[in-house]
Amino acid sequence: MDGIELSPKIEREAAKLLAQISRADSMILAAKAGARAEGFVLGLEAVGALNDSTIDKLYVIFDSATEDRLRALAPT
Repeated sequence: MDGIELSPKIEREAAKLLAQISRADSMILAAKAGARAEGFVLGLEAVGALNDSTIDKLYVIFDSATEDRLRALAPT
């Protein structure tokens, strides 16, 4: 999460969510982990915990990680 200023607690949770996405061993688990991460960011946005720019960056990070994992798991 380079270039994003997060509190240590939010950063730990975000890192856990990214790890869940990256180690998902099926497309369903990857999609669920991605949805969980999106919900996390939505919650942060709803309570005004971070500025809009940081929220947008988090959405992009989690979306990209989910898409990458889904591509990696897709049958060839």
